[in-house]
Amino acid sequence: KWDEYTAAKEAMFFHTDTTDAPWIVIKSDCKKRARISAMRYLLHKLHYTNKNPELIGPLDPLIVGRAQVVFERAEHVITAP
Repeated sequence: KWDEYTAAKEAMFFHTDTTDAPWIVIKSDCKKRARISAMRYLLHKLHYTNKNPELIGPLDPLIVGRAQVVFERAEHVITAP
């Protein structure tokens, strides 16, 4: 079912990812890095007093980003029959 799941996920992203309501993907090959990236993303997006982007740290574009940008290479590997 992995191929069907992947096709459905990609179709969902294609049809529902818009500028007004973007999908943000957090790759989770490493759970700790994924959680930290998710927290950093939210902290960068929220507006609050005494916000210091240097303390939050930069976003890793290989882990967090728009659905069409964070490319799932492993899902697109074509194997010979």
